[in-house]
Amino acid sequence: MAVSGQAFLALLPELVTTGFLILVLMVGVFGERNVGLTAGLAAFGSLAVFGSAAGLLLAGFEGSYFGGGYAVDGFALYFKLIVAGSAFFAVLAAARWSGNTGDAPEYLTLILSVVLGSTLLVSMRDLFGIFLALELATIPSYAMVAFDRSRRESAEGGMKYLITGVIASSVLLYGIVLIYGVSGSAELSEVANAFSGGLTPVALIGLALLISGFAFKLSAAPFHFWTPDAYQGAPTSAAAFLSVAPKAAFFAVLLRILLEGMPEAAPTWTAVMAFLAIVTMFVGNLFALRQRNVRRLLAYSSVAHTGYLLAAFAALQGGGAAFAVQAVLVYTAAYAVMNLGAFLVIDLVGEDAKSYNGLIRTNPGVAASMAIFMAALVGIPPLSGFFGKLWVILAGVQSGSVLVYIVVGAVVVNTVLSVPYYFGMIRNMLLEEPTTETGRSKGAGAVRFAVYTLAIVTTLFGLLIIPLSTLTRASGLL
Repeated sequence: MAVSGQAFLALLPELVTTGFLILVLMVGVFGERNVGLTAGLAAFGSLAVFGSAAGLLLAGFEGSYFGGGYAVDGFALYFKLIVAGSAFFAVLAAARWSGNTGDAPEYLTLILSVVLGSTLLVSMRDLFGIFLALELATIPSYAMVAFDRSRRESAEGGMKYLITGVIASSVLLYGIVLIYGVSGSAELSEVANAFSGGLTPVALIGLALLISGFAFKLSAAPFHFWTPDAYQGAPTSAAAFLSVAPKAAFFAVLLRILLEGMPEAAPTWTAVMAFLAIVTMFVGNLFALRQRNVRRLLAYSSVAHTGYLLAAFAALQGGGAAFAVQAVLVYTAAYAVMNLGAFLVIDLVGEDAKSYNGLIRTNPGVAASMAIFMAALVGIPPLSGFFGKLWVILAGVQSGSVLVYIVVGAVVVNTVLSVPYYFGMIRNMLLEEPTTETGRSKGAGAVRFAVYTLAIVTTLFGLLIIPLSTLTRASGLL
């Protein structure tokens, strides 16, 4: 099969990522002490990927390539922007820490490897291609979690993540094989034909295994147990990046699989998503209430927000389907900016909750930023989290399903349930006496820039809603 020039253009974000990935690794080999150059190349590479995806999106470029197994559309390019933007801030935060360890080239190469897998993943329309791209995004993340050799928690978290990740991949692959056996093809368009009538027992088992495999990857309860240890053990930049970028790609490809490959089976998988959403929200928030370590608190918070996003998946039926797609796209963007920022604050302050007592007196800029991120994660208007949850609730209301109304009620209840631990941190930063001195860390200028920029975007997210809504409506998935 001849590869046309348009196919190369369709692969532009991936080709740019690959080029900078190799370049960063080579600079590390031949210039080990030049951390600034390595970090600069990785940061510029992330921006180049962002720019290439934005250019294709603005040009209205779209098409299907390589036998229909790879698609470029507004939906895929939208998520490539989220992945590349998250990578840029992760690289800024990673430069200082990885430079101090002497492993900057290797660590930054891992970040770009996850970017490559994630950008490929959101364009895949073939189940086996999806699995390969998913593994390309996941395998480097195991090394990122276990990268901090100075902390025992890093090795422990990496091992737990690896073991559960391998199990999840096996379950997912088995589900894909069963679906392939039922449909006779791995292409989503052909899979849709097999799922158009009544579901056979094998098809149901395949669907259940596929959703279970993705639930592991997305840290949805009851498959979430690796998440707190992995996020606590990982370097801060790794936890921040892995909590948003690959997760956004996983949500995107799961949405594509369900809507393009199994639209007629929506009554079945929306019911499963409703159950997962409710369980995940309550598990995440109830366990977060007990945490005194900020990393673990944000890890369980991440579980809860997975539940909120799954609520949008439950609303992919009736009159709420189109709005539910918008909800997923808006929520992933909103969550990316506020959760990235919250994790990066840990790099400046620490993970012990007591370190945040009286932070407004010792580090007012960082304290104000953290307060913005905490309020956004609750969903206080007009911050980014408010718009994410609003879109989910509106999609649920439009669905016309009693079950989805119950899920929407669970979203509201869990939002209230999350107030004590999010606003508890704000209270401690404002009202408690400082227990430790948290001055300005040397060499942390890039991290501060990332935190302040993300705080501004989180605050002004409402200004982006109109163009973002226009973009999501033009995403092409529905």
